[in-house]
Amino acid sequence: MIIAAAVSLSAVACGGSTGRAAAPDVPAAATGDVAAGKEIELTARGPVPRHLIAGPGDRVTWHNGTSSDQTVTMLDGTKSGVIRPGRSFTRDFPTSGTFAYKVAPGDRPGLVEINLPEPSQEPATPAPS
Repeated sequence: MIIAAAVSLSAVACGGSTGRAAAPDVPAAATGDVAAGKEIELTARGPVPRHLIAGPGDRVTWHNGTSSDQTVTMLDGTKSGVIRPGRSFTRDFPTSGTFAYKVAPGDRPGLVEINLPEPSQEPATPAPS
């Protein structure tokens, strides 16, 4: 999973194809800060994790853990509005893709990657005859 995330991140950072049109100003996310889940903490040093991996249909929440107002601006145009300290912003991700965003103040980059579930590794059960 981590290798796939790093490969996907490299493709996005290089403008490669990830199933969505590449935006020319996609911010580079830190490759060492990748996690699966549905929550992102906004900190004074930026979003944690910086690269979140979730599944189609998931709702991702950004929580402002700082003492100042924050905003999240997705490169697809979605804006959180002001997120006050202790408050949150949520967005549903109904389809797969890679969604870059910036957190202000400071234009700190982040990335939400929505992947299809891994196929089951269980052997197929033969149909009854």
